[in-house]
Amino acid sequence: MRVINEKFSKYSHLITDEKIAPHLPETALLNESIFNEYINKYHQVYLRPRHDYKITILVTSIDDQQFRIESGSINELIQGKHEVYQFIENNLLDGKKFIIQQAYPRLTIDENHFDIRVYAMKTSSKWTITEKVARITPDGYSITDEVKCIFPLSSVRPLSSFNSIYHGACSQLDDTAILIAEKLEEKYPTCKFVMMDFFVDLLGKPWLNEIRYRFSDGKWDWYQVLRGEKDLFPYLPETYPYHEKVLLYYLEKYNSCIIKPNISQWGIGIAVITRLEDQSFQIHSDRSKLPINDFHELLEKIHEQYTSKKAYHIQEKIRLATIKDCPFDVRVMVQRKNVNSDWVVTGKITRTAANGFIVTNVSKSLSTVEDALEASKIHLKNIDSLLWEIDQLGILIARQLEKVYPDACLWGMDIGIDKDGKPWFIEANLVPDISIFRYLSDKTMLNRIKEYLREARKGSDDQ
Repeated sequence: MRVINEKFSKYSHLITDEKIAPHLPETALLNESIFNEYINKYHQVYLRPRHDYKITILVTSIDDQQFRIESGSINELIQGKHEVYQFIENNLLDGKKFIIQQAYPRLTIDENHFDIRVYAMKTSSKWTITEKVARITPDGYSITDEVKCIFPLSSVRPLSSFNSIYHGACSQLDDTAILIAEKLEEKYPTCKFVMMDFFVDLLGKPWLNEIRYRFSDGKWDWYQVLRGEKDLFPYLPETYPYHEKVLLYYLEKYNSCIIKPNISQWGIGIAVITRLEDQSFQIHSDRSKLPINDFHELLEKIHEQYTSKKAYHIQEKIRLATIKDCPFDVRVMVQRKNVNSDWVVTGKITRTAANGFIVTNVSKSLSTVEDALEASKIHLKNIDSLLWEIDQLGILIARQLEKVYPDACLWGMDIGIDKDGKPWFIEANLVPDISIFRYLSDKTMLNRIKEYLREARKGSDDQ
């Protein structure tokens, strides 16, 4: 997907739509003359790189000659307009081209700034909103480049005096976001997934703050893409960015849930959180089971060992089928010979977790799906029907992910099977390990996987 992540180009395109324009801050290419014009005109302005998301600079006019500069942990008071621009140019611009935008007083939550991230997905012939989340800044930060926590928009409660204003703004978000996605599609017709960040001002008006086309490898973003296909809904475990309110909700609803790093490999950093009958808790990671006395201690342990280090999401725990009390899942290889051919399932293999482990990345055995189902305690009327459903699920996921990875010709899907024989999507891998198929005595699936890989490489070399 070739989409130019250039802020001023997107702004110039969107500003031509009379319904979208009122939600766009005034924007210009940064130079010293424009900087002076904007700080004379506005109490606050933002400076942002044209091609980069990692830094935002907020400049606030204290009086005619005194200005505050905030960016990440930087908080400087500087005298003089020229001196302010020189400080920014010498210390923050890093030789990059920037834009400048008007800023505006924003609603806060417990005196912390926040924005609203809206996920939009093109499904069939129309755009739909798959999720809206609030992203809260750490204490003392004015900009959501740094995020303290993420949680459902429905649970956000701004100061009581602003409640009606806030909820009025939220009611506008869906329509505004859909309009923006449709307008952007005119310029970038291959784009099928957009993330939009909005601020809400003190009058309840939403303002577009940022647009992201680039699909990240984070599991939360993958989940949003898959939610864009309604036929996948029954196969997706309930998932949300980690937050203590969400954890409490999941434990009350499911008694047990899983926390996972948003970006990780080989099952590292995954833990199962369980509420026990005596209202104590347990954290199960690898073979370790840590008892916890109360919810406050649980939150401290999770923060200390997991969420303080990287972004996490939380997911309902599927009661996976077991073989001798060890859970297993199915690695499904879904391939195509070139970007114009159909997706097919070329191989399936089950991985059984080692004794005491919660993830199958540490596996004690590999087997065919048929052998695993026979050894498990699942009572199935028709194994062929389940195998067909797993194949169709893998193909449907590949087709949906194709919208954000149009050049992909190989996926390794991890599919769980619960104790009732229902398949569940666990994870998708762009670079799956095919060597596990060598351990099967019958090499038919391994040879077919290799054949498709050769054809895909040949097609890529010919382009």
